Amino acid sequence: MPCWPDLWLHFRNLLPLLATILGVLLYIALAVLLVWAPQLQTRWKLITSRVLGVVCLLPLFVALPAILLGLALGNSGPPPQTRTVRSSGGEEARLSYEAGFLGRDYTEVTLKQPSCCRHTVVFWHQGPSWFDDPKLEWLDNQHLQISYHSRPDDPQHCDQQLRDITIICKPSPLASGPPAESDVQPTSTGHPR
Repeated sequence: MPCWPDLWLHFRNLLPLLATILGVLLYIALAVLLVWAPQLQTRWKLITSRVLGVVCLLPLFVALPAILLGLALGNSGPPPQTRTVRSSGGEEARLSYEAGFLGRDYTEVTLKQPSCCRHTVVFWHQGPSWFDDPKLEWLDNQHLQISYHSRPDDPQHCDQQLRDITIICKPSPLASGPPAESDVQPTSTGHPR
């Protein structure tokens, strides 16, 4: 049996995409109606209607391939990876990692009670990451620890409490750039003479 709250959440997240598709279809229908102009008897009205229809269709022919290419690039990544960690009391923490284009990765942790089918988002992070980076660990039945690497300006959110479960988020700085000068070991290379 499907989990209705989860299905409603997925449907609600698709509403902007569905509204955009519906808007484009209505725009195309209006432009085609202007070009076709079935009930116009006067020649100048027919010509004006067809000119307006062609003017409406021209931006569509330019923008539609760009939009389709953007959608294809945005949805062409690998499928999301998931990992589940259960507490001894039956609570379920699920990590979902979705690799993005040019470091636009998205990591999300959801919690689910054993008696309920709804997954509640308690942590998300947008930015460079990898599937094995976030570590989920149940310290006991009421404490979940999430350890991960991030940059200070990465968008992220961590709930501290969900029902009777305390979530502990431990971010570590993401190693980027060259190593510090104190970490560099001197090497002796002879110069050619």
